[in-house]
Amino acid sequence: MSAVTRLGFPVVVNHASVSLMQFSDAWIAGKLGTTEQAAILPAAVLFSLLSVFGVEALTGVTTQVSQTLGKGRNTYAGHVTWQGIYCGALFGWLCLIYYPTGEWVFRSVFSTHSDALIQMETEYFQISLLGLAPLMISTAMGNFFTALGRTWTLLAAALAGVVANIVISWGLTFGKLGLPEMGFAGIAWGTLIATTFQTIVLLLLFLGLPRMRQDWGTWRADFSKKRALKLIRTGLPAGVHGAVDYLAWAGVLTWLISFSGEAHLAAQSIMVRCITLSFLPADGLASALTTLVGQAAGARNYLLARRYAKAGFTVIATWMTTMALVYLAAGDWIVGQFTDDPAVMTAGSTAILWVAAFQFFDAMNVTYTNALQGAGDTAWPSAVNLTLSLVVLAAGGLAVVTFLPHTASSGVWAVATLYIFLQGVLFYARWRTRAWQNPAFLA
Repeated sequence: MSAVTRLGFPVVVNHASVSLMQFSDAWIAGKLGTTEQAAILPAAVLFSLLSVFGVEALTGVTTQVSQTLGKGRNTYAGHVTWQGIYCGALFGWLCLIYYPTGEWVFRSVFSTHSDALIQMETEYFQISLLGLAPLMISTAMGNFFTALGRTWTLLAAALAGVVANIVISWGLTFGKLGLPEMGFAGIAWGTLIATTFQTIVLLLLFLGLPRMRQDWGTWRADFSKKRALKLIRTGLPAGVHGAVDYLAWAGVLTWLISFSGEAHLAAQSIMVRCITLSFLPADGLASALTTLVGQAAGARNYLLARRYAKAGFTVIATWMTTMALVYLAAGDWIVGQFTDDPAVMTAGSTAILWVAAFQFFDAMNVTYTNALQGAGDTAWPSAVNLTLSLVVLAAGGLAVVTFLPHTASSGVWAVATLYIFLQGVLFYARWRTRAWQNPAFLA
């Protein structure tokens, strides 16, 4: 248990740093005006649909490096990471084909938005898209350091990126600190520069430290088709899994709840913040679990892998169950911190009960998804997740809003709770079958 928490704490803070960057962007936009603040969310969601896929796919680097270390082949770790860097950079560059489609997407999906709002959304999305390749490169190296257990190095680089983002975005937006005044576009350019800066910091640590080159082979930058394909086979299902999950929560759930009216949609926005509060620390701890299970699986020490998973679930379930109790005890107060609208308060007070109800099962979901990833078993969870998203969340949710409209958003949240319940139970059951102990999943 101590290994999970010791390795996971810096990753928890690193995951929180991503939210802090997004929060700072929204805060700066709010200083410009309501239209600017409104433009951030749709643009960030569209960008995240691409970035989440790449970030989750690159967890294959953590899996492959961890398993390599478990086999005692330490000097191959850097070579595996370079394949992740190449694949991530290629993905980021290929996504530039979406650059000219931004305005069309926003006009098609958000037909009620004003021309000024759509212009800002498009501008933010296009500038953010330029930073996708640096983000992917940074993610690949960050997963390398996570697999090595050097999560404090990752934390230092992440905090450097956060500080740079706040300072540069503020300076470019308002023309401070000797920087040109760019208005709303300055927020996106500041985030792009900060992301690139964080990537450079990690690259200097990855290549510049003698121990990195000697002990972990970070100098081995040659492309290997065999290792790249192995990385893609491991990471691609995880990328699909992550993208489907994000689309389900950011897209499908929001769309279904929108049928109940603005008050329920506003309450859903509050719930997303509550879910993030409980989920991000759990996800950080689970990322550490991916490393530990990967190392144990690489060494064919499956008993140790199972012990790590059990310890990880204990820590994660304790955290998320505690948050469930907080939601139950102080749900009305929490919702009241975001709104004083009686209709939003009523919808939010009901929704937060459902959020509390699925916390324990979400702990199962997070724990065993990441444990299976560490063992290299990614295709089965991805297929199950896609099926649940389509059948339970999308079709089930649509059935509720069509045939049980009187339940409003509460009916949709009930379906979402069932969705997470099935995720948790099925991923736990997969872990219990020990199918993940198949040598074919090893690097």
